[in-house]
Amino acid sequence: MADIFNEIDEELRNEQIRKLWDRYGVLVLAMAVAIVVVVAGWRGYEYWRLLQSRAQGDAFAAATRNVRAGELDRGLDALQGLVATGSGGYPALSGLRAAATLAAKGDTAAAIKAFDALAAKSTAEPLLAEVARVRAAYLALDVEERPAVEARAAPLAAPGKPFRHAAREILALSAWKAGDIAGTTRWIEQVDADPQTPRDLADRIAVLSALVRGTAATGKAE
Repeated sequence: MADIFNEIDEELRNEQIRKLWDRYGVLVLAMAVAIVVVVAGWRGYEYWRLLQSRAQGDAFAAATRNVRAGELDRGLDALQGLVATGSGGYPALSGLRAAATLAAKGDTAAAIKAFDALAAKSTAEPLLAEVARVRAAYLALDVEERPAVEARAAPLAAPGKPFRHAAREILALSAWKAGDIAGTTRWIEQVDADPQTPRDLADRIAVLSALVRGTAATGKAE
């Protein structure tokens, strides 16, 4: 008897499944096809992005090689092209390199403008924006008056800022150029007092410090 009841239950279940399939079978198939299409499309998009990233990486590397080889105009054109059409992090990296290339070409004003534009972009990563501001401030030492240079560098010199050491060097050099020995000494002391000051920057500041001591001894600014 138990076998008979089991067969009846199985028939009932099969009948329920057939009714459900008749009612919802097309919908289930449509959903399955949609899932397959979406997954395939996403995989295709990921593969396309990978190809794009590789192509942009190759283009950036080639442009950098051109710059290093002295082909500045050719490298600059390629970098500016990546700034305009690149994706991901390549526009920002290319923008930094393009601005540096302008400086290497001797076009300081254009280089500063390019670094300022990078720093002002709302989409720029904060650290990248800081790099651009510091690079612009270094260049400004040669072409801008002390108040303008200080306006650029002073906000970057605050404790905890990632490039405070470089900003303090800029401020020390700006004061030195203006003949302000006391101001130069103050910024040198801040650089020396920071245990995280990079070694190469500390070495440069040591040279400036020696000049300050020499000036103090002779009573005459260089």
